[in-house]
Amino acid sequence: MNRMFSKFCYRLICCVINPISITSQNLQRVSIMIKYAIEASSLTRRFGDLVAVDHVNFKVKEGGLWGLLGPNGAGKTTTVNLLCCLLAPTDGTAKVGGYDIRKESGEIRKLIGFCPQEPTVYERLTGRENVNLIGKMYKMPKVELKKKTNQLLEKIGLTERADDQVITYSGGMKRRLDLIMAMVHDPPILFLDEPTLGLDPAVRRAVWDFILELRERKKTVIMTTHYMEEADELCDRVAVIDYGKIIAEDSPENLKEKSGRGDIVEMEFSGPADAAIKRLRNLKFIKTVNKVEDRLVVVAEAGVSRLGEIIKTATKAGVKVGRIRHQENTLEDVFIHLTGRRLRE
Repeated sequence: MNRMFSKFCYRLICCVINPISITSQNLQRVSIMIKYAIEASSLTRRFGDLVAVDHVNFKVKEGGLWGLLGPNGAGKTTTVNLLCCLLAPTDGTAKVGGYDIRKESGEIRKLIGFCPQEPTVYERLTGRENVNLIGKMYKMPKVELKKKTNQLLEKIGLTERADDQVITYSGGMKRRLDLIMAMVHDPPILFLDEPTLGLDPAVRRAVWDFILELRERKKTVIMTTHYMEEADELCDRVAVIDYGKIIAEDSPENLKEKSGRGDIVEMEFSGPADAAIKRLRNLKFIKTVNKVEDRLVVVAEAGVSRLGEIIKTATKAGVKVGRIRHQENTLEDVFIHLTGRRLRE
């Protein structure tokens, strides 16, 4: 029970220190006044000799969905905890909603919602009671809180179990309840730390849909993940972090185009292979071209989107192109290119 209560207190500390009275409209007005929702400048956190976050610099635009991608132990959760004012930086600083994490933590807590990596629900309460407790701490009007709670429970698929004690919930249900608790006060900035960790595919897809809806509503979402497909599917921009350092940041598409092995295009063919290979190698975006039995194997930057140009070039060389197979570059390939190892090693 003590451990359960401690985890729940951790959630409440993230939300507030003193009772908060602030409307959704005020939150949105504060957000609109600034260009970037988050600005980190040489943000650093040490634990003894371990540098968990090492002088990172980044900016997150308002309304963006920004992902922090990296293996376990890379510094993702520590970075989020710094931005949520749960840890103090050793060096550097950051601004969240225009407020400095070193000096204005109380103002920051008014603007954010936080869904931590481990469930922080109070298991002896019902799902609805957990949500209501967070809403009351934000001094939400009773009618508004009831309406918002019902909407979120319905949206995330917990209505039928809302009045059951959380101790009877599955891990996936607790995770979804955590998301509701982070969102009930309608914050303009939301932190999601590994939001789909350990969920089965169906529940993960439901959480993805929920996060995508947040993006459509122009919420600023900062999420950590070590799932490449999740970052690729959801995020506008991705920062790759390893050993506490951000080693690359861009849109998923640009990261895949600039780094990694490139897209693979395999074309069955008949005709003069040497002439086709020579022409293809002259294209600037082509990395390699090889003949493998009756196939031309092309590795290219953004090769799938440039498939028409590849086929046209080969055809001009007198090659007749048959069946085509392709495999897109992935963020896993980007991570291997940047670090020399796989993401989950």
